[in-house]
Amino acid sequence: MKFLKLVLAATALTGFAASAQAQDSGVYVNLGAEAVEFDSYNITGRLGYQFTENLSVEGQGSFGVIDDDIAGVDVGVDNSFAAFVRGSVPLSEQFSLFARGGYHFTQFGADGDGVDASVDIDGFAFGGGAEYMLDARNGLRADVTFFDSDDNTLNGVDVSGTAETYSISYVRKF
Repeated sequence: MKFLKLVLAATALTGFAASAQAQDSGVYVNLGAEAVEFDSYNITGRLGYQFTENLSVEGQGSFGVIDDDIAGVDVGVDNSFAAFVRGSVPLSEQFSLFARGGYHFTQFGADGDGVDASVDIDGFAFGGGAEYMLDARNGLRADVTFFDSDDNTLNGVDVSGTAETYSISYVRKF
């Protein structure tokens, strides 16, 4: 009888631990690759908090790893930091679409053929994408983001406008 009580108690504790572990804290991270419209590539990380299934906030950091060669000059993102509010629409338990908007600070650099310059730009950023969860904690995300800037010049050349990025990343929810 003591053995049966011990087994029941252990089973109950294991069940409580499993249900506590299955609860979502709302925190998530993404790690992936990002392509900038002119064929330079970044490593991108995101840290977010999901308040509800429809609303979250996220911070993003990107660091350039491959620059584009334009007439002998390497051009690309040195680093970029942004903060977003994200609205999601779940279409199933695993698949959702989202839109996001926020603000970014990005440093572009140009190096080579006698050029060594950088420009810091900032402005509104917006975009959207899709997320597919493989299980309760792991998934994949694809998105496009448009980074806007005004009144920025690089060696006298106006670089104002909008740049788009395309990214795919691994999603981990905690």
